[in-house]
Amino acid sequence: MVPRTLKAVPLTAVDWDDARFAVPGYVPDEALHQSLEAVGILHPPTLWEKKPDRFIIVDGFKRLSWLRSRSTHVQALVFPEEVDEGRLLRIRLESKIFSRALNRAEKAHILARYAALTSEEDLRRRICPALGISCQSETLALWRSIAAWPARHLGALAQDLIGERTALSLAALSEKDREAFLDALAVLRCSASLQLEILERCLDIARRDGIMLHALVEAPEMQAILEDDTRNRREKTAAVRDLVHRWRFPRLHARMANLEEAIAALKMPSALSLLPPPYWEGDVWELRVRFRTPSELTASLAEAEQICGTSRFQAVFEEFEKASCSTANTSGPVPSHAA
Repeated sequence: MVPRTLKAVPLTAVDWDDARFAVPGYVPDEALHQSLEAVGILHPPTLWEKKPDRFIIVDGFKRLSWLRSRSTHVQALVFPEEVDEGRLLRIRLESKIFSRALNRAEKAHILARYAALTSEEDLRRRICPALGISCQSETLALWRSIAAWPARHLGALAQDLIGERTALSLAALSEKDREAFLDALAVLRCSASLQLEILERCLDIARRDGIMLHALVEAPEMQAILEDDTRNRREKTAAVRDLVHRWRFPRLHARMANLEEAIAALKMPSALSLLPPPYWEGDVWELRVRFRTPSELTASLAEAEQICGTSRFQAVFEEFEKASCSTANTSGPVPSHAA
């Protein structure tokens, strides 16, 4: 047991600039501040008396910051000078790991710092399960690299604005690629599944065309969507998905345009609508009929039967077959981003 003593410490004796034991949370802790305002400090902060009458904060940064303008002293648990700094850091990190649920940014930070204090075996056996992190070597390395991200991206990770799988995929990329994509996500603020979908499609395009991910994000077409003030984030996300899909399957989109022209060439009456399979997948079509009376329905069905017998109607399905075959062909012209 590491010795420590509960005693009153003058706040003027605290070294407020020394943050060697700090573990940033990257998000405001409103619940803690509300509790402090309601009942004050319930659990004493922990200090290290590095020099006589000079104290370094080990645990309780937020509590002490709140108290600083409200008091002159704090009741704190104080470790003596002879306690090893590495031992104190382990105590600090262990208290974070096992005291409450951590956000992803905190997990990355703690894992990166703890890795220097213990063995790989201890990380895998004890720390990774407690953090809910895979103990595979590659995954551990990615999590540790995430700890070095800029604060603005760690803040987004802490607030669940960046999905875990997306973060790990980005961690393996160059800094320029990662920064560009994370800046785009900051605008879109879409779900974790959509983040991953967009990223994976962009990476497929980058590999196919021999370009960098940041070149795709910085393409004029992409930037026009991201900077469009007339669209909300959901509309921007939908537009980006469509753009990336067109880049990924250029021939398919050309065929889809031909198919839409073939459907328009039918010149169907306003009461009839011909709908292709959802997302152009499968082979189930819909013919919708709008009517007010039985006689209107009879007339529309007669018109539909007549249209179904025309060569223009058969041309629609021929174009659809061509479009379906195009899904297997992923090559295409290089988008303007790499010209």
